[in-house]
Amino acid sequence: MLLRNHAHVLLIVVASVIGAAQEPVKPRLTPSIMTATKQVTLFAGLEKQMLEAIEKKDRGALEAMLTDEFEIAMPESDPLAGPDWVDSVMAKDFVLKSFVVRRMSVADLGDAAVVKFDRLQQAAFQGRNDSGEFFVVDLWKKSGDSWKLANRYVAKVRAIAAAPSLHPKPSGKE
Repeated sequence: MLLRNHAHVLLIVVASVIGAAQEPVKPRLTPSIMTATKQVTLFAGLEKQMLEAIEKKDRGALEAMLTDEFEIAMPESDPLAGPDWVDSVMAKDFVLKSFVVRRMSVADLGDAAVVKFDRLQQAAFQGRNDSGEFFVVDLWKKSGDSWKLANRYVAKVRAIAAAPSLHPKPSGKE
């Protein structure tokens, strides 16, 4: 009986250790004021530049920011090569209306950097609302004195209803 109780306790301890060793499904979000690091400021600027190139349909500016090997990966789909991705975001049937990049962090690896952030966007694809919140992980590589995007991993976290803009203009009534 005593041996059975010890085995039972051991089983509970092992299950607890295994359960605790797993990644949390979704850690609690604790709002805090964070000062942007030099890297966050740099990559926030690059991400904004890239999204503005998509918004303005500036193919040359967008292509200049990508490595020759660039590809994008999304859940439940095959990776998309850089030229195919550029064609898709430059097409007339995709319209990026507005965007917000938030909660960015950067892991500086020397000649490479892993950049993670949330992106909210108002967009339309083939006339339908394609707005939403996305979690993005980018791998940037140093290229001479500049940085180029090598890989992007993006997952839609949630859809959001179409709204006039994510950059509201003050009406003077606030």
